[in-house]
Amino acid sequence: MLIVFLASVLFVIANWGPIMTTMPVSFILFTVNAPFGLLLILGGSLVFLICLLWMLWKQATALVDLQKANREARKAREEAENAEGSRVVKFEDSLKARLDAMDQRLVRLDEKLAAPSASALQGGGQTLQELQAVLAEMKKSQDSLGKTASRLEELSDQRLI
Repeated sequence: MLIVFLASVLFVIANWGPIMTTMPVSFILFTVNAPFGLLLILGGSLVFLICLLWMLWKQATALVDLQKANREARKAREEAENAEGSRVVKFEDSLKARLDAMDQRLVRLDEKLAAPSASALQGGGQTLQELQAVLAEMKKSQDSLGKTASRLEELSDQRLI
C-alpha cells in the first residue's frame, strides 16, 4: 500500500502542470471550468478517506465487541469456578458426613462387641475358677490314685516275697 501511495504521489508531482490545467468539466446538470486532474485526485482522496474511516469504525466496533465478549467470558468463568468450588465443598461435606456416620457405626459395633466380651470375661472368670476347682479335684484324685497305686505295688511286692 505504501509503495502504491508513493508511486501515485510521484506521478502527481511529475504531472502537476497538466493536472492543474483548467478545462470545462460537466456535472450533467451544469458545466464548470476547473482543473480536471485536481478534481480526480480530490475525488479519489475522498473515496480513500471514506474507506479508511469505515475500516477504522469496523475495527473499533469489533474491538468493543471483543472486550464485551471477554468480560462475559471472564464473568462466566468466575461463576463456573464458584459453582465448582461449591460443588467441591458440598462433596467434602457429604463425604465428611458419611465418614462421621461410619465412625458412629464403628463405635456402636465396638460397644456391642465389648459388652458381650466383658460379660464373657466375667463369665470366663467364673468358668476359670470352676475349671481350677475341677483341676484341683483331679489332682487330688490323681494323688489319691497315685497313693493307691503305690500301695497296691507295695502290697503286691509283699505278697510276692
